[in-house]
Amino acid sequence: MNEAIPYFQRCHRTESGTAVIWPFLNVERQRGERELFLDNNALTRPQWLSELPQDLLRDSVVNPWMAIQEQWFSNPCFRKDPKNRIDGWIKNLAQYGVNFRAGYASDQVQWLTKNEKALRRQFSSVVPFVAIMRCLLSQKMPVDESLARLIEMGQSDIPRFTGAIALTALGVVLKKQQSFKWESDTKPAYSYLSSFLDFHPAEKDESDHMNVPYLRNRAGDLNMWYVLPVLRQLGYSIGNYSALATGDKALHRVIFRAIPPVMTPNGATGFSVAPNELPQEAFDQVAGVVLSLQARGVATLDEQLARMKTAFKLAKAWTTDQRECDALDEVFSEWWLPGHGLAIVPL
Repeated sequence: MNEAIPYFQRCHRTESGTAVIWPFLNVERQRGERELFLDNNALTRPQWLSELPQDLLRDSVVNPWMAIQEQWFSNPCFRKDPKNRIDGWIKNLAQYGVNFRAGYASDQVQWLTKNEKALRRQFSSVVPFVAIMRCLLSQKMPVDESLARLIEMGQSDIPRFTGAIALTALGVVLKKQQSFKWESDTKPAYSYLSSFLDFHPAEKDESDHMNVPYLRNRAGDLNMWYVLPVLRQLGYSIGNYSALATGDKALHRVIFRAIPPVMTPNGATGFSVAPNELPQEAFDQVAGVVLSLQARGVATLDEQLARMKTAFKLAKAWTTDQRECDALDEVFSEWWLPGHGLAIVPL
């Protein structure tokens, strides 16, 4: 791996709360054309664009695809009239000098419709890990015991989502160090993860337990974190590199800071524990969980199915609430399984 890039060289915060993140730990910011992916907050409240340095905005190809995808899955009002909603968003972006080709909205709706099953599978793949993280962090047990359970889970025949397992380990460690805060921040690091995992029954159709909307929403939040490394590994890019614009504080203040993706010389990507960002003991504990995971080759479709079944079963075993088990069953049968074996295809 190349030398790790310090966090504040990878993050540009705006006064309105949206941050632009250069996500890869070992890829320097460069001059030249870049693709800038937007999350929901960045798309629907675009005033942050006026707070960017002019050269940053000028060289960026703005791509709201990730936000539009999340809207497609989580917002019934959007699904009723997606073309006009997208047209409205890009009209607002145009006020800041961001322009799109003619027919962009229609093309996006066509692409979403064509790829819905495959996208739902991709979107829901992280759901069992979200459930496991929520369950583990809600339990009262010593750090060593929690990490041991996590390592044991990682030895099971499940998908090796290193980033999700590392993030759970980070949550376990920070929960026991709730006074820890970065010098640049006024709040403890754990408070952002805790807020991320909280239930929000007053909004987003969530309840006081893990229901399908809760699992879907958290998967959508993490989509910004883990999809770009997948795209880069598949060879997708515009310009020299990519960046992300997000208003989610858990993402830009903790997750991308402590568990960023990395790029290898051959173009493969993965996730790492960032050096020099955590207290040494915390770094060693999280890294220990990551190092316990055994690398494997490319899985067959049958292996993928068996491993994902096991991941959902493990998630169900970690909760004592039957309603949460039912929600996990629904996500597996109605979100992941119908798209199994399907590839995302271009227009």
